[in-house]
Amino acid sequence: MRKNYLLLLLAACFTFSMSAQINPFFDDMESYTDGADVCSTPGPDEWWIDWFSDCSTAGAASSNQAFSGALSFYVRPSDPGGGDVIDPVLDLGNKIFGTWYLSFMYYVPSNREGYFNIQGLTPIAGGEWVVGNIPFNSGLATPGEGQIDNSALGAVTFTFPHDQWFRIYMGFDISGGISTATWFMEVDGNEVIPAGTAFTDSGGTVPTGLGGLNFFSVSGDNEYYIDDVTYSENPIGGIDDLKAIGVSIYPNPVRDRLNIQGQENISNVAIYNVLGQQVYASNVDALSTSIDMSQMASGAYIVQVEVNNRTASYKVIK
Repeated sequence: MRKNYLLLLLAACFTFSMSAQINPFFDDMESYTDGADVCSTPGPDEWWIDWFSDCSTAGAASSNQAFSGALSFYVRPSDPGGGDVIDPVLDLGNKIFGTWYLSFMYYVPSNREGYFNIQGLTPIAGGEWVVGNIPFNSGLATPGEGQIDNSALGAVTFTFPHDQWFRIYMGFDISGGISTATWFMEVDGNEVIPAGTAFTDSGGTVPTGLGGLNFFSVSGDNEYYIDDVTYSENPIGGIDDLKAIGVSIYPNPVRDRLNIQGQENISNVAIYNVLGQQVYASNVDALSTSIDMSQMASGAYIVQVEVNNRTASYKVIK
């Protein structure tokens, strides 16, 4: 009996080790080539895989739309019934502990539909839809309306804008283990799933973990774009979050010095590169600070500012 238990434990550990050890990252899609697949494992974009983990059904970088820079991730129309399948996956690393936050920009043209789902395990085999399906304008029947069809709250509908970029923001609290995990989701600044909601389906099924997001192309009417993907162990803010804590950051883009100005004393500042590595940290205790970024490599950075125990994060380009 003990031997069988150990074998099961080893098998479970092996399953989780099959997925890359995904750390916090930021991907603005600018490192790819227009028209080329973004799926490459292992590689600089190791967080992008596909359903079959062989990059045979990956999406491609595109200059058709971009929230920042010149490129985004284009999930084009497909015909699953005809064998033309586009099935990229954002690998989140099979997390079973900790707190994790995911933010990305999303664009769905008029008369087109979008879709993704949350998988409990990567690489994906049979599939594990944690909260069901998350369609946008499903079957072109509900323009400007999306749905999470099997959350712990049941089916939840939300609104979104066509023909413009909007933000999708999710947080997962797995600090007590996956069996007691909770989550939240915001679309275009509006609460869709309240914080503290069980990270299960409506039947209370506990997932294996936080595996990844499956950006499946559901039909020939599917068309959407993804940009500025941020995955972090800390809350991910934007310009509204900076305003909320009374902070301004300038210039952006920055060449040499980045200035941060607060209405209250700034406690701490940290800067992370696109791989989630901390490249700068400072205790400030002042209304303003100026950071020398002249020796940092060109690219995108996440600046995290703390004021009076409140934290906001903001992307800057160098």
